[in-house]
Amino acid sequence: MKTIRLTLALMALTSLTACDYIQGRQNLADEREDGAYRAALADYRAGRLDAAVKGFAKAIRKSPGNASARFQYACLMQDTKKDYLAAFCAYREFLLLRPESDKAKIAQDRLALCERELARELADKYRLVGNDASAAEIAALRKELKAANARVAEAEKSLEEEQARFRTLESEHQRLVSAVKGTGASEASSRPNVVSVKDLLDEEDEETSSPGRSSLDEIAALKAEEAEETSTGSSLLPRQTADDHAKRAADEAFRAEEARAAAERAAAEKARRPPTYVVQEGDTLYKIALRFYGRVAAWRLIRDANKTLISNDGRVRAGQTITLP
Repeated sequence: MKTIRLTLALMALTSLTACDYIQGRQNLADEREDGAYRAALADYRAGRLDAAVKGFAKAIRKSPGNASARFQYACLMQDTKKDYLAAFCAYREFLLLRPESDKAKIAQDRLALCERELARELADKYRLVGNDASAAEIAALRKELKAANARVAEAEKSLEEEQARFRTLESEHQRLVSAVKGTGASEASSRPNVVSVKDLLDEEDEETSSPGRSSLDEIAALKAEEAEETSTGSSLLPRQTADDHAKRAADEAFRAEEARAAAERAAAEKARRPPTYVVQEGDTLYKIALRFYGRVAAWRLIRDANKTLISNDGRVRAGQTITLP
C-alpha cells in the first residue's frame, strides 16, 4: 500500500514539473515573437553583430522581462565585444527571470567564465602576480569591484523602474478602454424615456378612482374620459411631443458646447505642440503620442503624417525628425 502511494505521489510531482516546464517554454516562445527581438535575431543571423547588439538592447528596454533577449545580449557581449562585466550582469538577470529554464545551466557556466575573465583582467590591470601585490593594488581592486557592484545595483534599479513604467502604461491603457466603454453606456442611459399615453391615462385613472368603484364603473369612466379627450382635442400627445423636442434641443446644445470646448482644447494643444520632434533613444510612437497628444491612439496620426519615414508597423529610429500633425 505504501509503495502504491509513493508511486502516485511521484507521478503527480512529475506531472507538475512537466506543466511548469511547458509553461516556461511557452513564455519563452511568446518573448521570441516580439518585433524588436526578431529584428535583432535577423541581424545576428546575417552577421550584423553590432546591429544585433543594439537590437537586443532595444528589446530589453522595450520589455525588461524578455529573458530571451537578455540571454542573446549576454552571449554577444561575451563572445564578440569581450565586455565580460556587461555579460555578467545580463546572465545574472536572465537567471533571476528564468531560473528553471533549459538554458539556465548554460547561463550559469557562462557566468562562471565571465567571473574568471573579469578576475584575469583585473589581475593584468593591477599586475597582481604571485605575492607581489601591494596594499595599494589590493585597495584599487576592491574599489573596482565595488564600482562593478554599484553598476549591477543601478542596472537592477533601472530594470525595476522600467517594469513599473510598463505597469503604469498598461494601467493607463485599461483605464482608457474602460472610459471608452463607459462613454457608450452613458450615451445609452442618457436617452429620454418616452411615456405612452396609455400609461399617463392609467396613472390619472389610479389617482381619481375610489376604492369602492367596480371594474365596470372604471371601464365606463375610462371610455368617457377618452371620448372627452377626443372631442375636445386636448390630447396629451402634443404636450409630450413638445417636451421631447425641448429635451432633444437641450441635448443638441450640450453636445455642440462639448464639441466647441473639445475644438478649443485641441487648438490649444496644437499651439503648444512643436511642429517637429527628433526621436530619442528608447522612444516609440506610443510614448510620443502619449507625450504630445495625451492619448496612445494618436500614434496612427503621427504615422500617417510621416509615411515616408515610418513604416506601417510604426517603428521609429533614434535621430529621425518627424512631423507632429
